[in-house]
Amino acid sequence: MLRVFILLFAFAICKGNAQDAGTITGKWLKTPKEDLIIEIYKHEDEYKGKISWTKDSDTLQLIGFQLLEGLKYDAKRKKWSDGTVHNPKSGATYNATAKMRTDGTLEVLAYKGLKFIGKKKYFKRVK
Repeated sequence: MLRVFILLFAFAICKGNAQDAGTITGKWLKTPKEDLIIEIYKHEDEYKGKISWTKDSDTLQLIGFQLLEGLKYDAKRKKWSDGTVHNPKSGATYNATAKMRTDGTLEVLAYKGLKFIGKKKYFKRVK
C-alpha cells in the first residue's frame, strides 16, 4: 500500500511540474499598448512564440514572425529561461527569460549580458 501511495505522489508531482511548464502556452496580448498578440507553443523540448496579430497595418507582414525561441522550463525556479527574443524591426537578438506573475500576467525579460539592465514586457492571456 505504501508503494502505491509513493507512486501516486510521484506521479502528482511530475504532472504538476508539467502543468506549470505548459501554462505559458496560448495567445498573449502585449500590455499596456495592446498592439501585439504572440502565440506561445511547445516544440519538442522548448517553448517558442510567434506574432499572430498586430494592430499596426504597416507591420502586418510580421504575422508569423518567430519572436521567441529556446525557452526551457525550470521547475525549481518556476520560470522559463535560456531563450532568445528577436526584434523584428532592428534584427537584434537578446537573451530571454519569462515567468508568470501572481496576477496571471506573463513577464518576459529581454537582455544582453546583465539581466538587471534588460527590458521587461508584459502580456495578458487572450482567449
